[in-house]
Amino acid sequence: PQVLANSADVAILLFCLSAVGPHPSPSLDRAARHAIDMLKPGGTLVMRDYGRLDEAQMKLGKGDKELGTNFYRKGDGTGCYYFELDDLKELFVNQHPNDDKLELLELDYIQRVYRNRGDGTTRRRVWVQGRFRKP
Repeated sequence: PQVLANSADVAILLFCLSAVGPHPSPSLDRAARHAIDMLKPGGTLVMRDYGRLDEAQMKLGKGDKELGTNFYRKGDGTGCYYFELDDLKELFVNQHPNDDKLELLELDYIQRVYRNRGDGTTRRRVWVQGRFRKP
């Protein structure tokens, strides 16, 4: 179904922007623009996605899995981009008075260490998380 502009109070983007393409790219710009356009004035966008230097990114490393700078092919064949906070500011936040983007409410890295008690291994994860509001 087609989503009407200015129709949503909340938009939630959970680990989906990273699969769209690297930053910068026309496809990622279109996805961000679509999310912005569907929000009502006063609406909120919340998002979480993969952050730069996540352990999964380090394991993918260089070679045939690297499709571009910080953009990789995962084992299931999908692409995955690892964001910095500035990437998301460029996509979603008003930088100039005439920009038609969002106000920044919160944007930060989330870092977690998970330990597998069975085999003693640990995984260090990094995500980016943000909240934005349409003026």
